[in-house]
Amino acid sequence: MVAFPSHPGAHSEPEEGRARPEPGLRLAILLGTGAVAAFLLGALALHGITAPQALLDASGTEEPGAASWAVLWFVAAAGAAGLGGGAALRGHLRVRALRQENAALRSRLMAFTELSPAFDLSAVILRSPDGVIRHWSAGCERLFGFTAAEALGRLCHELLSTRFPDGGRRTVQEELLRRGEWRGELRHRRRNGGPVVVASHWILRRDPQDGRPLAVIEVHADATALKTAEAALRAGEARLRLAQEVAGVGIWEWDPEEDLFVWSPEQHALFGLPPGAPAPCTLEAFLALIHPDDRVAVRAAAFAALDSGEYEVEFRVPRVSRNGAETIQWLIGRGRRMPGLAGRMGAILGVNVDITARKQAEQQQALLMREVDHRAKNALAVVQAVLRLTRADSARAFAKAVEGRVAALARAQTLLTESRWAGAGLASILRGELAPFMGSGGMARVVLEGPPVTLVPEAAQPLSMTLHELTTNAAKYGSLSVPGGSVSVSWRTDDREGCLRLRWAEAGGPLITGPPARRGFGSRVVEATIRDQLGGTLVFRWEASGLVCELAIPMDRVLASGPDKE
Repeated sequence: MVAFPSHPGAHSEPEEGRARPEPGLRLAILLGTGAVAAFLLGALALHGITAPQALLDASGTEEPGAASWAVLWFVAAAGAAGLGGGAALRGHLRVRALRQENAALRSRLMAFTELSPAFDLSAVILRSPDGVIRHWSAGCERLFGFTAAEALGRLCHELLSTRFPDGGRRTVQEELLRRGEWRGELRHRRRNGGPVVVASHWILRRDPQDGRPLAVIEVHADATALKTAEAALRAGEARLRLAQEVAGVGIWEWDPEEDLFVWSPEQHALFGLPPGAPAPCTLEAFLALIHPDDRVAVRAAAFAALDSGEYEVEFRVPRVSRNGAETIQWLIGRGRRMPGLAGRMGAILGVNVDITARKQAEQQQALLMREVDHRAKNALAVVQAVLRLTRADSARAFAKAVEGRVAALARAQTLLTESRWAGAGLASILRGELAPFMGSGGMARVVLEGPPVTLVPEAAQPLSMTLHELTTNAAKYGSLSVPGGSVSVSWRTDDREGCLRLRWAEAGGPLITGPPARRGFGSRVVEATIRDQLGGTLVFRWEASGLVCELAIPMDRVLASGPDKE
């Protein structure tokens, strides 16, 4: 075999970095090249042409074709050598590529081997496209309770009694085929029958040649605790909304840097806005909903909260009722500034609470305090008049007379206090005065008849004094002073005359021959009370059967809007 030395000027790659065939590969190349060259030389030899002969013929004779045979011999030899070397080189490159792929495959296999315990810990299912389970991880055994032996070969959705989202299994399968994966929430049944909610991720594997579905990988994560917490959160939010609606509480958030408001739905009801109406976006738009007299205080409280972090202010909101009347809603706003991001001021989160009832109660209490003060002064003035005008033959009789009249004032005061000074029932005042004569066995001695009537506080005390004087007179001198006597009291409202009419009639008492010889303190109290204080009229008739007293008092001076509750 002829060796061809390298030409000094020939191009050659540096030794470093050049891929050198392994010794076995070099031997295969040489053997392959030699075999192909031997085959071609043998074919020339069949024609009687050898290499030396071809060379001699080409050099020593001018016979046509001799040179051609020599050239053919060299071309055949060189071509055979080239073909053999090229085939061997391609084989070498293929072997090297296969070795690289093998190394990469071993690397991937090693990584999968390292991760396979983690996959096994997870709930992973490998199944056919129609649902037959081919692999059931240990994580599935822990999550669902079925062993691998129980699960393999079964239809996944039948084994777990799967409840799919809206649209059912068919919709999920269609999305899986269309997108190659599906994510969602499924509800399964464990082996013990208990429910379990899982977050599922399905991945479809296709044949790389024809694209047909080969398998589906399902990865499941237990979301039962999360769904339970979400359900509890939703229930808590529902209770909070209900409490807000019942208590009249609205939640708001104000971003002072953006000057942006965010309202909860309850805020609309507090401010009298329709449910779908847009909430005020800025502080000025919010202030426009507030009573003009309170806007300065609310604005000052809002800007003060930027420094102090605390917001609290009471304000009024004008509203229009269903019948078109204007009303005032009292609210209290409380809030706190939240921590903000770096370089930003935090938003103020707060609530508005309806305090209208409290404000009305405070106003009513202040009114009652003024009324009590006024009534106490009046009562003391009446007591002073009683003390000054009462006449008696002895100190004991004087004390008894004063005590009875003051007690009548006290009873009227009690009735007014029980009604929170809204008024007192006429029947209640009469029963309080005539109670000693209405005991067991004596019901027939007193007869009360009339509709429910509520007296205003300004008329309750004077009329109570009047009825007390009539009762005292009947008990000392009239029908109630003897066992067989009785008193009948009736009243009615005269809408035509616009007055309350009351008739006091005694019967069965001592015989009366005419009016008394002199007018006592009681008569003067009755006349002064009815005529001067209440603007009414009264008539006394001293009949033989007993005293008859008829009163007529303007209804607008004595009657309250509500009826007597008793």
